Amino acid sequence: MPIPLTQLAGDIDPSNTVLFFGSGSSIPSKAPSVDQIIKCIASDFGLGSTDYSLAEISGIAEAKSQSRRKLITSIRKLFEGLRPAGGVSNISLYDWKSLFTTNYDHLIEDAYEDREKDLRVYSSDFDFGLTEKPRATKLFKLHGTIEKDVSDGVNSRIILTEADYDLTEEYRKALYDQLRASLAGSHLIIIGHSLADPHIKEVVSRAARINSETMGTGRITLLLYSHDPDRALLFEARGIEVCFGGIDEFFAELARKNSNEPVPAVTDRILDNHPELNAITVDVDQAADPRGADVSAMFNGRPASYADIASGLTFQRSKTATIDDYLAEEGRLCAVITGASGVGKTTLARQIAMRARSRGVKCFEHPPDQPFVADEWFKVAETLRKKGEEGLLTIDEAYTHLFEINDLVDRLVSGDNGHLRLLMISPRNQWSPRVKSPGIYTYGKEWLICQLENDEIDRLLHLVDTNDRIRPLIEDSFEGFSKNERRRRLIERCEKDFFVCLKNIFASEVIDDIILREFATIPAPYEDIYRHVAAMETAGIRVHRQLIIRLLGIPALDVMNALTNLRDIVHEYEVDPREGIYGWKCRHQVIASIVARYKYYDLERRIGLFDKVIDCISPAFDIEIRTIRELCNVENGLPSLPDINVQNRLLRKMISIAPGERVPRHRLIRNLIAEGEFEKAETEIRIFKKDFGYDGPVHRYRIDLTVARAVRSDGLLEEDRIVILEQAQEIAVSSVERFPNNKNILRSYANLGVEYYRRTGEYNIFDDATNKLKEAEERTGEPEISKLIRLFERRIQGQTLEMEDLDRDA
Repeated sequence: MPIPLTQLAGDIDPSNTVLFFGSGSSIPSKAPSVDQIIKCIASDFGLGSTDYSLAEISGIAEAKSQSRRKLITSIRKLFEGLRPAGGVSNISLYDWKSLFTTNYDHLIEDAYEDREKDLRVYSSDFDFGLTEKPRATKLFKLHGTIEKDVSDGVNSRIILTEADYDLTEEYRKALYDQLRASLAGSHLIIIGHSLADPHIKEVVSRAARINSETMGTGRITLLLYSHDPDRALLFEARGIEVCFGGIDEFFAELARKNSNEPVPAVTDRILDNHPELNAITVDVDQAADPRGADVSAMFNGRPASYADIASGLTFQRSKTATIDDYLAEEGRLCAVITGASGVGKTTLARQIAMRARSRGVKCFEHPPDQPFVADEWFKVAETLRKKGEEGLLTIDEAYTHLFEINDLVDRLVSGDNGHLRLLMISPRNQWSPRVKSPGIYTYGKEWLICQLENDEIDRLLHLVDTNDRIRPLIEDSFEGFSKNERRRRLIERCEKDFFVCLKNIFASEVIDDIILREFATIPAPYEDIYRHVAAMETAGIRVHRQLIIRLLGIPALDVMNALTNLRDIVHEYEVDPREGIYGWKCRHQVIASIVARYKYYDLERRIGLFDKVIDCISPAFDIEIRTIRELCNVENGLPSLPDINVQNRLLRKMISIAPGERVPRHRLIRNLIAEGEFEKAETEIRIFKKDFGYDGPVHRYRIDLTVARAVRSDGLLEEDRIVILEQAQEIAVSSVERFPNNKNILRSYANLGVEYYRRTGEYNIFDDATNKLKEAEERTGEPEISKLIRLFERRIQGQTLEMEDLDRDA
């Protein structure tokens, strides 16, 4: 039987509740019903019958008038002047897991704006992308939104006609994939007007099907305005709860329930005043509790945690004091730690943070899989300044957030605020090619970390000899040697650019054999999971629980068994519990790459894996947008495929899934230029301009494309090639004016200057390009720009040099 409204309100935990606003839910705020929209269209377009569905009558009106603009104008007048009224105006008071609606109106958006609450709205596939507001509630509008339509010249569509449904099928599929993920273990409340409404029946049927696909772990409740106990029996027989009541009464009950909840206490913690960061940031004060130390995980390859360092389970790196002292100096803002995987960059950075903490510095760490919110971190810096305190923010995999980091650095410099220092960590090959804010090198410095130094090996040996928790883990092969002999053997093993983990250093065999022998001991059902996680992580894919379930078809209930059998090999960590996103990682990137190298050696298998992953991507998740970007960037991702045509096919699939993502488009344009497909490249650039305008990378590709046409097109006279190169100069000059510090644009300009000199013997273009490079070098202090100047000066002198791979862009 139907449940009372008081029971429904009492059962609700907003953070685990998904609201779905169906047909008729906006009527209390005077929004038009479907019948009213149909009658309006029939009247405006002279259609006698109103027996058509909305899709039918909209299609007829558009076909007869030959004007979509007229159709959209007709229905928009019904939505003019609407304001959230009654219960819906309180929707933003609660931290809902997510919101879905089939309505066109703007009422929910207005309710959030009225209370200055963050809301992220999806109304077309161009809205899929990374957010700068990680705590923002997500609103998914399955039928588009009243203020945006293709007839306005934008990439969004109000879904009215059957053709609209066909054209937006992939977009709506992505939203229902999001609903599937949101429903797992959660409470879905579908709000509508009547059980007799066919639109509500359609939504309920789809939700019930999705719930069954997720093993029925979700709870579904219908909240309907019109009492209909007989029809309610039909839905209850399918395991769906029914509650009768209006949306105003629903939110009134919620308000009564929450009026008795305690108010959170105010504390002195910096991040308590910044809730958007509090949920996603590591506070070193809390993380440094020695009770959380895990010597086994660290021994097997995980970076040392703050708790491990606090427990004395690490040996101090030589650069720890050097970098900390540098950051403590007046006028310092940034320190960058670069190096290959496995050299201990993360552990070093955490040692620096712990040392700074001992001086009273407030220390934080930004997890790599979370969005970096520059605006909030600037507010933290302002808070620190008001309190007269110092802060240090560690940012691992900093290259993935460089756009936002540049913004923060620029704001700290312009605001003359050095109270928040930045400690950035990045693989060198991902850091060097990207464009950085001038402030990073003007007020900071980069340190390259390589193999262990001799004094570090001495400290390591002392740690092993004196620490009772580490000594039992060391292999017997070192037993019996004197300290000097042990030292000699460690120096030999640490000559490579990485040491990965203590298990590798003190082993008597090569690391590949250690890892492969370990792999052989894993129970057969879980070998495949480990193989996939390792291969995906190596390729830059952001692996998480839901992706594994989708990709391998693992029942959700078997996930914990898999993690238990892969303990100390694959670990799970929180990314966004509200959305059910839990990341999976091998214990070290080098170990993952070894497994991938042996278990995914075959090229066709790798291509098949990339195909499957791209097909499984749900672009409404930020972590999967990051996968798209990293697959394009990481050298073991798409760039590892030797056939550019295969790369381009996969890039086009990415673009189709998330057309608002720029990185796959950049890569496709670059590949087309490299392959001599100039016309196709020009087409992609035109489409890019229409969708986004020109950004830095596309400015650069316009120069590269024009130069490539001049040099590589068949059948052109030399005088015509020179004219095309002069056209490229015009593009280059305007691009440099807009992006004067963009080293990739400057590199393309200098390349143009070299080519122009080869054909004309004139230095004017080259001289202007190198002057612009030198000006950028003076402004930014970036080492890579200095390197570019030296390389081009040698090239113009006729020396044969291979240019470094500086083609990647952020």
